[in-house]
Amino acid sequence: MPGSIPSPPKILLVGEYLWPWYQEACARALESLGCEIVRFGWIDDLYQPSSDSSQRVYRSFRHHLEDHFLLGPTLGKINHRLVETARAEKPDVVWFYNVKHIYPTTVRALRKALPRATFCQYANDDPFSPDASKMRWRHFIRSIPFFDLHYCYRQRNIPDFQRHGARQVFLLRSYYIPEEDHPVPEAEIDSRFRCDVVFAGHYEDDGRLESLDALARTGSSVNLFGGGWDGVETRLAADSPLQKCFPVRPVVGDDYRQAICGAKIALCFLSTLNRDTYTRRSFQIPAMGSLMLSQYSEELAKMFEPDRDAAFFHNPDELIQKARWYLEHEAERKEVARQGKQRVERDGHDVTSRMRQFLETLKEAEKQ
Repeated sequence: MPGSIPSPPKILLVGEYLWPWYQEACARALESLGCEIVRFGWIDDLYQPSSDSSQRVYRSFRHHLEDHFLLGPTLGKINHRLVETARAEKPDVVWFYNVKHIYPTTVRALRKALPRATFCQYANDDPFSPDASKMRWRHFIRSIPFFDLHYCYRQRNIPDFQRHGARQVFLLRSYYIPEEDHPVPEAEIDSRFRCDVVFAGHYEDDGRLESLDALARTGSSVNLFGGGWDGVETRLAADSPLQKCFPVRPVVGDDYRQAICGAKIALCFLSTLNRDTYTRRSFQIPAMGSLMLSQYSEELAKMFEPDRDAAFFHNPDELIQKARWYLEHEAERKEVARQGKQRVERDGHDVTSRMRQFLETLKEAEKQ
């Protein structure tokens, strides 16, 4: 480690800052713990607001190309500005949060400019997945040896980081945000969000569409929200009850809370692209006081006792079976939802607890 880290430290938190539940949520939690945070992002370099307040669009087609290939004059300006910011602010810690846009040469320049700073790198996606774009992750992976500490979202990535030259690697799971992920009183939930079962998440071609279709055909009312579902309805039969959910759009903020809380059961599918064994929804859904019916993983079953804190399914048939049982047993459904909420609160799955863990590992690594 380069030098002694003051407590609390001054942290330069680098990332896209496109979605407030990533870098910004961590920045606020760290500030609540006494840290001084310098935010560095490039959202305004590449994007501009759209008519849909929840979305942003590229400033131009050229900016789209630069973001896709992670190369070009705008990327060069972002990298140059980062070095200048670091020199001016002189942080104790530089933390890259899911950063794909910063070149390895820039990281070396930062280390030269800040010889006593500690450099950390984190990814909530899986850069090493067989399905991950090698081009999109090339800067991130080539920069691994230049960082002191690495934080990963999933256990399976620890040896991946080590294989690419990481010196110290820690697990840092995702979290729920208490100010955002909380129950909504039933009287405040709009009728369009009331249903038996909801899935609010992105599309992957892993059988989730077919599972939702089969569930809807049992007579349960199903709501569907999220990104990447455009055109998927063509794979459904014309008489599928799920057709009414299209076009599918993301929900954020209060609409997301109402979507989860307005359903008797909230589903959680795990990303095969990222080889996930849990996801952020694994903490959000229980925190909102809803029953989570999740795709099973051993890791989740260790965090949530099956049929006590959450419900799990191994296959589409079991999904339908479990959903039907909990829809027919209201008292049991509400009790599991109540226990799940207590579990995430008791076990410290909130963002501030995660950032406290982050600060503790900084001090732990300093001793090694």
